[in-house]
Amino acid sequence: MNSFKPCQIPQPKNDADSYIAAINERPLNALNSQSNRPKRNIGAHTKYWATGRTLKIAMYDASDEVIEEVKAAASEWLPYVNLKFDFVTGDTGDIRIHINPPNGVNSSEIGTDALIDDIGGTDAERRAPSMFLNWKSGSQRFRYVVLHEFGHALGAMHAHQHPDSEIPWNVQNTYKHCAKKYGWNKADVDTNILPLPRSHQHAYEPYDGDSVMHYEIPREWTFGNWGQSESWAISNGDIIMMRKAYPKD
Repeated sequence: MNSFKPCQIPQPKNDADSYIAAINERPLNALNSQSNRPKRNIGAHTKYWATGRTLKIAMYDASDEVIEEVKAAASEWLPYVNLKFDFVTGDTGDIRIHINPPNGVNSSEIGTDALIDDIGGTDAERRAPSMFLNWKSGSQRFRYVVLHEFGHALGAMHAHQHPDSEIPWNVQNTYKHCAKKYGWNKADVDTNILPLPRSHQHAYEPYDGDSVMHYEIPREWTFGNWGQSESWAISNGDIIMMRKAYPKD
């Protein structure tokens, strides 16, 4: 298996603002168990962008080499979504990317959570990064990282957290291993790794172990020496999900 540092999903500062941002962008994101809104892996309300729109993607202090690598990887999603990407330099955009943050963590806001600070936020907050990417020249893994984080930016959650995954989690070992290796607390592990509880408020696509949104699962996290490597490509399940989320006219 590859040596990896898990990405961390930022939690909304305010759940109410998260909901408002989502429905302002796309009314079908509203929580409605009777609707035919598109499903994501897990979530009480979806956070998808309005279909047919162009997302402005701003890059912070990035070289031309980095911008081209990010653009190439992120654009692999475009055949499956009714969206366009416009990559710009600076700190003003729908998605705002900072390269090589000091803490070394890869992360992205989930979909329209990137717009939360448009609701009463300061100018500095509206310009703050919504995605962090760690780049290393010549890294083959960087493409996977970009695919994974852009999956989040398009509204996808972690596939391994699906309640139907049947991964034989060793919960206590996972807490201990992540605390020692990454400095994560219990809440970090619950939020980013372990399965989320099934709820009538959540919408689910079938579990997809091949998803690019699935973590590598080290054997230290499971019973029975069970483990799984990362999938570095967009899966058929990912394609189905994104086509439902962003249908083309």
